[in-house]
Amino acid sequence: MGQHQGKAIFLTGASTGIGRATALRLAEEGASLVLADIAKDKLEKTTKECQSLGSETISIECDVSNEMQISEAISGMAKQFGEIHAVINIAGIQLWSHSHEHSLTDFERTLAVNLTGTFLVCREAIPYLLKTSGSIVNVSSTTALAGIPYSVAYAASKAGVLALTKSLAVEYGGKGLQVNCINPGGIKTEMTKMPQIEDPDLKLLLRQSPLHKFSEPENVAGLISYLITDEAQHINGESIRIDGGALA
Repeated sequence: MGQHQGKAIFLTGASTGIGRATALRLAEEGASLVLADIAKDKLEKTTKECQSLGSETISIECDVSNEMQISEAISGMAKQFGEIHAVINIAGIQLWSHSHEHSLTDFERTLAVNLTGTFLVCREAIPYLLKTSGSIVNVSSTTALAGIPYSVAYAASKAGVLALTKSLAVEYGGKGLQVNCINPGGIKTEMTKMPQIEDPDLKLLLRQSPLHKFSEPENVAGLISYLITDEAQHINGESIRIDGGALA
C-alpha cells in the first residue's frame, strides 16, 4: 500500500515538467488525483499514465487565474471524492524580456497565473483542507531568493508565492493546516531553456546555476510527496530550496 493511499489530491500544472513528474509519483503512491492544466492534450496523456498506475485520476482543463473555473474545479473535486487532503500548486509561466521592454500585458499575465492562480486554488481549497488537517505545497523558485535578469515578472510572482505561503501557514497552522513551498532551481524543464531575447548576458543568466548538473523533475516530485506525508506534519511555513547548492 502506498503512503498516499486513500488521499485525494488536487494538482495544477500537471501536463509537463515538475507537475507531470509529481502526478506520476503520487499515482504510484496510491493517491487519487484531480489534475488541472490548460494544455488539454498533454494533460490527458498525464492522466492516462496515472490511471495506468492504478490511480483514480481525473483531469480538468482550466486556467488557474480564472476564479470561476477554479471554484468549480475544487467544489467538483469535493463532490467527487468527498474530501480533499492536499493541494499542490505547480502551474506557472515564465516570459522573458529586457525589463525596460517588458509589456504590461505580459507582466500582469505572469502574476495572474503564478501568484493569483496559487492564491485562488488555496482560497477555494482551505475550507476542505481544514476538515482533513490537510497540506498545501506551493512551488516558488530560487528567483524569489536571488535576482534574475530578463524575467522580473516571474521573479516578482514567485516572491509573492513565498510570502503567500508563510502568511497562510501562520494564519491556519493552529487549525491543523500545513502550508509549505519549495524553491526549485536548475531543474530540467521547459523553463530552463535559454531565453530567446536579444544580447543576453550569459554570466548573469548562469549566476543561479547549480554547482553540479541540472536535476530531473522527479527529484522535486519526491520532495513534494514527502511534504504531504504524516512524517512531515511538523513542517509548516517552510521554504525549501532544491537547487544543487546554487544559492548556498
